[in-house]
Amino acid sequence: MTLLPVYTSEGCIGRCDANCYQAQEPHCDCICSGLNHRAGAQQAIDNTRPMAKAWIEKYAGEHGLTEYRSKQGQAVE
Repeated sequence: MTLLPVYTSEGCIGRCDANCYQAQEPHCDCICSGLNHRAGAQQAIDNTRPMAKAWIEKYAGEHGLTEYRSKQGQAVE
């Protein structure tokens, strides 16, 4: 399950999904900056709800994105 994807005109370029919250490896490069890493699905959902907007904005800034959209499909500029 993908919790938090970020899309540009090129498609999905970043996300937080089961590869993060169910990870076996000690590190991943995820939009949540590791806050959901190995947390399990329910804890990751609980973490993501209040932080989604901030995580998306941080990810966009770090990757120089000026036009992108969130999971809801709304354009963010």
